[in-house]
Amino acid sequence: MQKIELVSTLDKSKQIIDFLQRRGVVEVTEHELPEGMYKFDTSYNISQLDKFRQTATAAKEILNTYAPEKVSLLDSFLPPGEIELSKFLDKADDTDITMRKCYDIIEADREIKEARADIIRINTTNTSLSVWKDLDIPLKLKPTRFTTVLAGTFPEMQTQDSIRERLAELLPDIDAFEVETVYSSEMQSCAVILCMRKDADIINDALRSFGFVKPTELPDRPVSEIIEENEEKISALNGEIDRQKEIITSYADEHSEIDFLIDYFTLREDKYEALKNISATDRVFYLSGFIPKKYCQKTVKQLEDKFEAAITVSEPSEDEEVPVLLENNAFAAPVEGITEMYSLPGRNDIDPNAIMAFFYYVFFGMMFSDAGYGLLMVIATLIVLLKKKPEGQKRKTVLMYLYCGISTMFWGVMFGSFFGDLINVIRTNYFGLPEMRLYLWLNPQGDDLMTTMLFCFLFGIIHLFVGLGIKGYMEWREGDKFGAIVDTLSVYMAVGGAAPICAGMIIEIPDSVKNIAKYIALAGVALIVLTAGRSSKGIFGKFGAGLYALYNVVSGYLSDVLSYSRLLALGLVTGIIGSVVNLMGTLPSNMIVKTVLFVIVFVFGHAVNFGINIIGAYVHTNRLQYVEFFSRFYEGGGIAFNPLKVNSKTFKFKEETNNG
Repeated sequence: MQKIELVSTLDKSKQIIDFLQRRGVVEVTEHELPEGMYKFDTSYNISQLDKFRQTATAAKEILNTYAPEKVSLLDSFLPPGEIELSKFLDKADDTDITMRKCYDIIEADREIKEARADIIRINTTNTSLSVWKDLDIPLKLKPTRFTTVLAGTFPEMQTQDSIRERLAELLPDIDAFEVETVYSSEMQSCAVILCMRKDADIINDALRSFGFVKPTELPDRPVSEIIEENEEKISALNGEIDRQKEIITSYADEHSEIDFLIDYFTLREDKYEALKNISATDRVFYLSGFIPKKYCQKTVKQLEDKFEAAITVSEPSEDEEVPVLLENNAFAAPVEGITEMYSLPGRNDIDPNAIMAFFYYVFFGMMFSDAGYGLLMVIATLIVLLKKKPEGQKRKTVLMYLYCGISTMFWGVMFGSFFGDLINVIRTNYFGLPEMRLYLWLNPQGDDLMTTMLFCFLFGIIHLFVGLGIKGYMEWREGDKFGAIVDTLSVYMAVGGAAPICAGMIIEIPDSVKNIAKYIALAGVALIVLTAGRSSKGIFGKFGAGLYALYNVVSGYLSDVLSYSRLLALGLVTGIIGSVVNLMGTLPSNMIVKTVLFVIVFVFGHAVNFGINIIGAYVHTNRLQYVEFFSRFYEGGGIAFNPLKVNSKTFKFKEETNNG
């Protein structure tokens, strides 16, 4: 990574920034403000662009709801289409038109939401009034000269007779009233009482004593008329909803234009973010940043040819925080995303991907370990690569699963799993043939279980030793050659010598090998005790630190090596579940029923097994890299290289390649 500094006239600043964004290889960074210069304040521009982008995004989501874009899963892997700068500028001139369409879509959606809210309110009103729908007079009926009407509800079931009886008990001297029950249920009863106007207050108090409550709002028309009118309102609102939906769906062909609009605002927002890091006077501007070495010469030449600019390229200072850009070959680049999820390499780290890639693919394949599943992965990823030609991170992800699929096929053949024991199931159930040997190397589901486990531990030890070797290399590179030798060699001897002795508890190991291993292990232990505490003071301090280091080596490597048993465990789970699925499909004795059931169970069962175990293989392979491998040498903490570039999902510029 190189540091780049550029000075040019202020009137060329926009063109230079636009060029750098299209080129996509320069990260514009903050710098100490030179004397006599000022910084651009682009906060308002950024906030406005962010607002416009969010509006366009909201319109896109609404349009997807009512008029979904017809794209397949494979289409999501397609690379952005190329666009010439002149055509981009023409489309940029039409953004106001597209923005108005977005406002129309959002306004139509707002009208739909308001109409739906009104429908809910009206339905709620109708529900509350429905208990009075059989009443043919208004609830708010004006009293006559001598009579009045009391309408209300009771919190329990009441009948005309029960209300009359209660009033007779409470008001034995009053008998001039009439009761009609309009609605009655266990939870509520609605009633109307016609009484003399002079007795209204007394009767109302008596009714309240056993739960009578007047409605808060008393309509002055029959309830049935109000409900009918409300239904007409709902019908009109539904018509308005349909009309607004038609407005939205009329923009069904605008998906690509709105996508361009979102990317356009994102592009401009990123540009104004970069402008915040630029210093200027009334005549010139200055920017500084970082550029990868491989793009340096070409980019500088293009800048000097296109613009009047003074450009300086130099090595960053030792105390300067330099961004990290991972660069690997086609085999290792696919796992860069795995490393980035953990942490990018720090200044003193090496890029671990070239070494990690091999172990990653091998361990993933061992955990998934079914040749049928691996074949499906290979076919699916090749279809995506050949038909859709993805780019960037999408291509790396597809390649990673292609290599993992190849490894899965390999280990499936080694361990004898092809959709479980599908080959033998077909042989025995449909052709009457005896079972055949399916595995090429080991049968972890049979007699070779413990042998397979020992090989898993062996692969784990190799993995750990490679990580330890990288640490030794880094110490050697930093000048600690003695530490690089003794710290690495002592563990190799101690752990490597102990491995055959421990393996001898499970399988037969020649005594001569165990004797040699014993002395190697003892020499390694002695070397650890004598050298691990060399930085401590005093002989007892050095000896104590050496013993503590020995304890850490024994306990740490024992637990780490045992972690690799997951290679066997997950591989077994995949194969065994696959075999159980096949067994379930062949249970019926009738051949036709068996065939139909087998096809159904096979498709569903293996789909579930594939989905669950590919996730398990992915997670646990990552864990082995993060916890066991990286802990030996990797510090991380690097900052990702974040160039000013065209962050677009829909287009890329044809004239300059975006390499960011």
